[in-house]
Amino acid sequence: MSIANSFVPHYYNTFDGGDGVRKNLLSLYRPESMATWEGQQLQGASNIVAKLTTPELAVVKHQVQSIDAQPSPGGGVLVVVTGVLAVDNAFDKAMRFSETFNLQPIPGQAGGYFVYNQVFRLLLG
Repeated sequence: MSIANSFVPHYYNTFDGGDGVRKNLLSLYRPESMATWEGQQLQGASNIVAKLTTPELAVVKHQVQSIDAQPSPGGGVLVVVTGVLAVDNAFDKAMRFSETFNLQPIPGQAGGYFVYNQVFRLLLG
């Protein structure tokens, strides 16, 4: 799905740009957005972006290996991403991850989508 193929590079390029650029992810979320980050439940754009901009995530680089997408109810798109990431440029210690996004249309904005649900997990072991 073209929405997924546009969203995923935008999301990870913005995330990998560091805290100053990563704060621009705020526009992808709304007050009703929910995220689960390694088991921690978050709701609302500011809470989610606050988690994504914590000091321990200051330098992260993602390498996406797969993108799978399906339509979801209400005109949304379910997107599942897998890949590897490196923290603090430790590419020799890259970690596998899986991330799922439920993108929903922005009410009143034709063609616009926001992250309604997001689940992130490192795949350790």
